[in-house]
Amino acid sequence: MKIVTTFHQSSSVLSSFKCQLGTRDTEHLVVAKLNRLDVYSLKPQGLHHECGVEIWGKVLTVKAIPQIGSARSTIVLMIAHPDPELVFFTYIDRQGDNPALEVSKKLSLFERIARPAEFFNDVLVHPSGKLALVSCYSGKLKIIRLKCGTYDKDYDVQLPEVNVFSVTFLSSFNGEYAVAILYLDYQERVQLVARDILVNGDDITVSEEPSTLLHPTPISNKTLPFPTESVPQLVSVPPEELDEDTDVDDAFLGGVLVVGGRQILLFELSSEKSQEKQRGKRKRLESRKSSKDVTEIAKAREKEKEREGRRRKPKSSIEWPFSELAAWCAIDKAPYRYLIGDSFGRLSILSLDKVQRIGLVLIPFGEASSPTSLTYLTNQLVYVGSHSGDSQLIRLSPLPISSSESPTLPIPPEIKTVSPNLLEALGHRKGKSKSVAEDHMDEDHDDEDDASQGYIVETHGSFIEVLSSYKNLAPILDAILVDTDGSGQQHIVTCSGARSTGSINIVRNGADFQEIGHVPGLTGVVGVWSVRTMLEDTTDRYILVSTNRSTHLFEIDDSGSTSTITPVDSTTIRSLVTTEATLAFSNLARRSSVGGSSVYKNSPLAVQVVASGARLLKSNTAFGGYELVAQYSMLSSVPYGQRPLEVVAASANASQLVMAASGGKLTLWRLGENVDALEMIAGCQRKEGPEISAVSCAPLNTTKRTSPTIIVSYWQSNTIEILQVSLKGLESVYKSPTLPALVRSVLLYNFGSDTNPKGTDHHPYLLAGLANGTVASFRWKDKQLTDKKIIPLGHAPVNLMPCQVEGRHAVFAAGNRATVLSFENKRLVHSPIMLKDISSAARLNTPTFASSLILSTPTGLFIGRVQGLGKLHIRSIPFGFDNPRKIAHEPSIKAFGVAFTTMEPNRVNDPEISRSSFKLLDDTSFANLCQFNCDPDEETTAVVSFSQKIAGKPMPFFCVGTYVYKAGEVEPSAGRLMIFTATTSTSSNLALSLMASTKVPGCVYALTVVQNQIVAAVNSSVMLFRLESSSDSLSPSLIKVSEWHHNYLVTSLGSYADRVVVGDQPSSISLLQVTQSKLISQARDYGPLWPVCVEALDERHIIGANDSLNLFTFSLEKAMGRSRLERDGCYHVADLVTKFLRGSLSSSDASTTSPLTSEAMFFTSSGRIGVVVDVKDEELSLQLTNMQRNLANVIQGVGGSSHSKYRAPKTTRGTSDADSGAIGFLDGDFLEQFLTHVLSPQQSEKVIQGQSPPERLTITREALQMVIEDLQSLH
Repeated sequence: MKIVTTFHQSSSVLSSFKCQLGTRDTEHLVVAKLNRLDVYSLKPQGLHHECGVEIWGKVLTVKAIPQIGSARSTIVLMIAHPDPELVFFTYIDRQGDNPALEVSKKLSLFERIARPAEFFNDVLVHPSGKLALVSCYSGKLKIIRLKCGTYDKDYDVQLPEVNVFSVTFLSSFNGEYAVAILYLDYQERVQLVARDILVNGDDITVSEEPSTLLHPTPISNKTLPFPTESVPQLVSVPPEELDEDTDVDDAFLGGVLVVGGRQILLFELSSEKSQEKQRGKRKRLESRKSSKDVTEIAKAREKEKEREGRRRKPKSSIEWPFSELAAWCAIDKAPYRYLIGDSFGRLSILSLDKVQRIGLVLIPFGEASSPTSLTYLTNQLVYVGSHSGDSQLIRLSPLPISSSESPTLPIPPEIKTVSPNLLEALGHRKGKSKSVAEDHMDEDHDDEDDASQGYIVETHGSFIEVLSSYKNLAPILDAILVDTDGSGQQHIVTCSGARSTGSINIVRNGADFQEIGHVPGLTGVVGVWSVRTMLEDTTDRYILVSTNRSTHLFEIDDSGSTSTITPVDSTTIRSLVTTEATLAFSNLARRSSVGGSSVYKNSPLAVQVVASGARLLKSNTAFGGYELVAQYSMLSSVPYGQRPLEVVAASANASQLVMAASGGKLTLWRLGENVDALEMIAGCQRKEGPEISAVSCAPLNTTKRTSPTIIVSYWQSNTIEILQVSLKGLESVYKSPTLPALVRSVLLYNFGSDTNPKGTDHHPYLLAGLANGTVASFRWKDKQLTDKKIIPLGHAPVNLMPCQVEGRHAVFAAGNRATVLSFENKRLVHSPIMLKDISSAARLNTPTFASSLILSTPTGLFIGRVQGLGKLHIRSIPFGFDNPRKIAHEPSIKAFGVAFTTMEPNRVNDPEISRSSFKLLDDTSFANLCQFNCDPDEETTAVVSFSQKIAGKPMPFFCVGTYVYKAGEVEPSAGRLMIFTATTSTSSNLALSLMASTKVPGCVYALTVVQNQIVAAVNSSVMLFRLESSSDSLSPSLIKVSEWHHNYLVTSLGSYADRVVVGDQPSSISLLQVTQSKLISQARDYGPLWPVCVEALDERHIIGANDSLNLFTFSLEKAMGRSRLERDGCYHVADLVTKFLRGSLSSSDASTTSPLTSEAMFFTSSGRIGVVVDVKDEELSLQLTNMQRNLANVIQGVGGSSHSKYRAPKTTRGTSDADSGAIGFLDGDFLEQFLTHVLSPQQSEKVIQGQSPPERLTITREALQMVIEDLQSLH
């Protein structure tokens, strides 16, 4: 059994709009992503997330429903095929509580035998809020009557137009409803027609005859050359608001814009007079068609056919100089201005302000991310939702942001532009432009070139200011897991973006360390402490640094604006021991007794512990440094003739000192009452015992000066003992089980804010830093240690330091690698930090270095702050028009090999110009080290790296696969395999050398390396190549040694050891074995699977994804002496998977009893990163399966009829009746809601009990919670 969970949610934005959802005057931005709906409020400081809801289905679009007589709106969301559905939401704004979206109605749109609409799947809402229109099947519309912002009744109507491109509501004069429809007729002509929506009491239909509100007309193929590839859209334009000085005959009546082609066309609505004329013509024509004269009938039908093909002249038109239309929005308070963006993110404003005088005006504004949605917010602020780049919050400026002589956007030279001054002069001239007389609307026009031409304004500089960006990984085309700095912390590196927003993204989970200071030159540091002059001072004055043989004191001079750290000379240091290593150092409080109880006061005292003993010191405020108050030598406590003792471990707090000496001797000290002297607490000592490796007396209650608990760890047994300080002395409370290695540091720490053990936020844990580079953690509850976990941090001993990060209690753990432990979501979590080889750490607080940490490394001391605890960190490297497609990493040269395709912006219907290249990028800075440019018609499609010995010397290689584009080819017939290596160049560090190359008869869709041999998927074949050295040539050659056919189109490969998984996209998958340079078929699946991505989990198990957005798994089984592939898992992931990777992002908590293992990661086109977790225990698999069933009865999702149906495998036609649920997979995201949504004991009991006795779980709630917490720790 496998569990599918999410590491990074889908970040691609599909739709957005602005409205007012609540009763307050706050405006909201609603954003729809693939499986989620989020609501943001518009604040002066930016967008503030209010609430969100997960959707069980693939979100298509979202729209606002205005409420009659109110400024408020509700929301309607449309879920896409194969199970289309409408979901109506109401925004609940609770006083003093978090707002929420509540479902008011779910309406299924599914029809079993209807054909899904090919071009137009959308929901439209009439501005009145009384009517909505849905299109999801060809030749059909669903019209919904709305009442009070939600569903009232729906009607199914037939539509004569089948292949619909776009539909929009038209503005009517008498309150009636009409829609404009842009469609492709049976002669493959693009037609524009309007139809009336007839409301007859309780019935709603669509008129059979075209509406007279808009004259039907075909659109020239010069304007819309390839409408099925670049789908055009309709934009409704409201009528002009009349004032007292406006002549009714001169007023603009409203209309519709046709956008998405080489021109933008504006068609004006017909006047009442013109509509009456058209109705008269239509009536006369119908009368002639009903005549008894056959000849008259034939003439009438011929006249009708002629009218259908007659092209009407638009009110105005303008050339569109950019690429395909991507998104548009109207600008508030300016109903005649529209913001339009193309697929490369080039934004322009289309103005109709003076359409009667000068026609349409297009004003270029600048570049942003390629938009999928544009939403005008307020005060020139626009939200740009993007699928292929970061979503953005931008400001439209009336003046250029940057002064530049270059044009705002490049305009093709054949398109004329005008200066702003000339446009202003044209706008002030008297009269109006040549309008289209309604009496001549029936005139035939070959194209729209005779229409009133508009103007494109020539502007310079950018008018767009990006205020905020929202990270987006979509679409992820390729990804790898790498450890570029040798820290042991894996990173995900993705190839993302498209068009003008190509990028490489580095993704990791953990925390950031912001370095703000550095003290170089200190080497061999084993301990560091921050020291204050007085115990209760708010800032530190000194830094004490210890090596294995000496101790150094540094003074901090910090004025708040500048800070210096200087060593204190030996004369000033005075009585501080500098010739030995310091084991512990702490400021102390003076102790007195009041009413029989100890009272602690501020003091300048401090204690230093070295191997020879302890020294009580007093800070000299006048001269600096320390004066000796008293010393306690281990030599004096040893009888004559016995082996001298030495302190091996020590710990101190504000009032106590615990020292462990050789031979297992343990003593506990404190300051005497009203005297500056240390005294050993009576009975709190052990004269002998096991050798001690670490001690701690850090108070669990940080508000107290003393600790009633002492933690001791031992050599040999590798155990920890918890001791209680009592009147009887040190009493043993609990002993831990044996740990995997020696304990070098130990800490009992409360990660919560409650100091009361009975408090809800009291979370004590015992932590142990081990010598093998791991951290062991235990939950400390009811004097018992439970929930043991091991966190690997390399191989060096781990030190522990309590700290606070952004107001949260945390522990900094460091060895070879570093992490920060904290408590979140009811569990202990760790956040890796990109730091290496930290030998010790201490808290530091000065005016400049407030709430900081000081860390010792092999090169010196570093001062900084930990930020972003437990967050996902994404570093983006933008490449603009260079789109990374495939990536590989070669550690030996510390470089990435990346296949790029460079896209040049083009105009609609102009040929796309692209170039391909292969580049070596530095794996830290991502600087371009060198590159190879492919031939003009050649494009890179696959990259893989490997190492091989040439002439006895190991060399790194990159294998690059390409295909050659030839016009008119249905299937590529030529391509290349190229072998590159990196060599030292005189001009740069590295240079690419083409070592070998061979032509292949098709496109190289995928590459992998098995046993130092290259496996290539070329069209329908799988080919095996070997790189061989030649004795008579300095360069190796690429030799094809085997070839395997029996496929239709191989587009994906996976490999493990000597096994190769083959994904045949129109068919299914096969498993091959590489044996003695031969490809041997092991097994094959013959089902119609349509795989798009495959990977081998091991020699017997396969995982893949298909074009119906399902995950599947296969196992290699033996039956009757033959091997076969048995499908043992299928699960609807509702996203297109583009890549699988074995392994996990980071070193997870390795619970000694955890049955969960992170097995693989997957990446999708929407930017989602998922984790596939394997459940080892079959009984636990059964329990989790039953839990998911019971949980679905408690938590109702949004979308779909049930959770099991949502996750059931689907085809392009929907869910099969045979598939009632997923097989072999569980929904990890849904299971984790047990911790976040099932909060009350009553709800959790419902999950445990089920709905009947057979559904009752046999696992306890606590055990179930631990398993889900383990699952959370894996992503």
